[in-house]
Amino acid sequence: MRALIYDDDEDLAEECAEALALRGHEVRTRRGETDFPALIAAFAPDLILLDVHMPEFNGIEALLVLAEAPRKTAISVIMMSGARDGLLDAGLSLGRAHGIRLLGTLDKPFAFGDLDRLLAKLPQEVPLPSGR
Repeated sequence: MRALIYDDDEDLAEECAEALALRGHEVRTRRGETDFPALIAAFAPDLILLDVHMPEFNGIEALLVLAEAPRKTAISVIMMSGARDGLLDAGLSLGRAHGIRLLGTLDKPFAFGDLDRLLAKLPQEVPLPSGR
């Protein structure tokens, strides 16, 4: 399974990348890249760990891009944030309204056991794109 960590906190992104790699995922972090549509097109993730609060391109904008993505039904999303301002709840509502598979949210800082509980909700088989 391919996982993209889209977070502007490079240290946390690398920690998440290591944790997911140990769990058997092929992982990529954004590494300062802000072109979210290009990243999902090039990497074709099955899972996205998505920070909601980022200065250049935030998680709400990313959800709107995913809503139009051809593979949106094949992508699972975990939203995360260190802010306690209700934006995670807004993101959940937006994602559900657009048919995005949201596994849940993580309040930063989080324990990797919390991440594991959300990863347990991943589909056991990654669906093939339609037409195959």
